[in-house]
Amino acid sequence: MEQKNQTSVEKDDTALLKDIYQDAKMGEETLKTLLKTIESGQIKSDLQAQMAGYAEFYGKAQKELAKLHADPEEVGPLTKASSYLGVKMNAMLDRSPSHVAEMTIQGSTMGIVSTTESLNKHPEAGREAKRLANDVLAFEQRNIERMKTYL
Repeated sequence: MEQKNQTSVEKDDTALLKDIYQDAKMGEETLKTLLKTIESGQIKSDLQAQMAGYAEFYGKAQKELAKLHADPEEVGPLTKASSYLGVKMNAMLDRSPSHVAEMTIQGSTMGIVSTTESLNKHPEAGREAKRLANDVLAFEQRNIERMKTYL
């Protein structure tokens, strides 16, 4: 529940943090689905570490939102279902580490685009929210670099 008399900084903080929360939650959900299709190997360990990173980011975003007396917004059921089916179908077609890495790189790229758009849409956001968003960007870039080794 957001307060009605928020400053422009608080409004941008809230919006940016909600976007970070949703993107990180979606990343975690997608990797959960993908991990169910992978037997074992280093790529599975790398994806588990990435999933833990997403959980850390949405946890931080949720904590910052609580300070602003705001609640995170969950990803919609249609978006979740669409992502779930897309990942399942894609993984059924090809479970090779190369293909899994390609799917993961596409997801991280979407995360970079989404976070960058959110930063640009909310220029009044405070230092902490922007730092968290920039940490997400660096995390996604590291994920891409790690997955490139499987291509």
